[in-house]
Amino acid sequence: MAIKIKKWVLTPHAAERVFERKLSVQELNSLITYPEEIISQGRKLILTKTFRNRRDNKVAAVVVEKQGDDVWLVITVMVNFRIRN
Repeated sequence: MAIKIKKWVLTPHAAERVFERKLSVQELNSLITYPEEIISQGRKLILTKTFRNRRDNKVAAVVVEKQGDDVWLVITVMVNFRIRN
């Protein structure tokens, strides 16, 4: 699955998680625009990426396409992400 996310916004919850997890704007933008993996879960997508300079990998963002225009809504950000089997 390939997607192109050019515009995105954070929910207040996601903004708190970005701050708590010490994720830079550059890292978040790289994760969202150039993910290593995209996992579809209904209307939600989980985008993942590993950053060599972080010890809490794999970093993931959950996004949902916002209705009306080409803006994607980031609803949370996770670290040490693993898929549950």
